[in-house]
Parts: sequence; C-alpha cells; structure tokens
Amino acid sequence: MRAFTMAVLTAACTAIGSAAGPAYATADDVNMSFGMAYGASTTSGTIHFTDGYTATVSGAVHAASGARKICVNGSNGDAGTADQCSAWAYAGGPNQPFTMGLRLTTAGGVQRVDIYMSDESGSPVAHEFCTRKGCTRVS
Repeated sequence: MRAFTMAVLTAACTAIGSAAGPAYATADDVNMSFGMAYGASTTSGTIHFTDGYTATVSGAVHAASGARKICVNGSNGDAGTADQCSAWAYAGGPNQPFTMGLRLTTAGGVQRVDIYMSDESGSPVAHEFCTRKGCTRVS
C-alpha cells in the first residue's frame, strides 16, 4: 500500500509540475535581420531572440574611413543589460565580425536590442533598435 501511495503521489507531483510550464512567458524564437550605414561604413547581421531570457546579436562591421565598432544592449521595460561592444574595424582592413549575447532574467527576457555604431573617438554616429517585430532607425 505504501508503494502504491508513493507512486500516486509522485505521478500527481509530476503532472502538476508539467502543467505549470516554464518559469517565463515569451513568444517563440525569432530571427530579426538588422542593418545600418553611416556614410560608406556599414553593419548588418541577425538578432536571435530566444523563447527564454536571451538574445544573441551576430554580424559584422565595415569601416570605410577611420575606425568603427558596434555596441549593443538589451532591454525590457525598465530592466536593461550592460553595453557590449565589438572589436574595432579599421578603414582598409577586413570587416570585423561580432557575436554578443544579452540576457535579462525578467519575465519575457530581452524584448528590445539597441545597436550603436561608434566612430574612432567612441562617439555614436548611427543608432537602430530592434524588437521581435522589426527594426527602427533612430539616428
């Protein structure tokens, strides 16, 4: 009888745990393409929004003059990640690839990614933000 009671209790706990689902509520995985230019300097790539807490930004930056780098951060309402930046791309040199992971442990995880292109002095020269629905050029 004791084994039967334990089996029923285990099955009930498993069913309750399965019904609760994941500890976060988000949409499905989404891949969003982005791209922007400042003069002839460009960046483009993909943001992979997961169905969890994260977004991964992958792409490359091309510098037509001076030096350029890409910095990104993620947000969801008032919560935000720290900036992450690529290595510098230099005029006349190869495109600089980058992959940066963003994580927010708030309900819904990363919902918006801001992408900045900076010049050799570190000043932003172009800005775009992307959500699961699309990208918008800011400057």
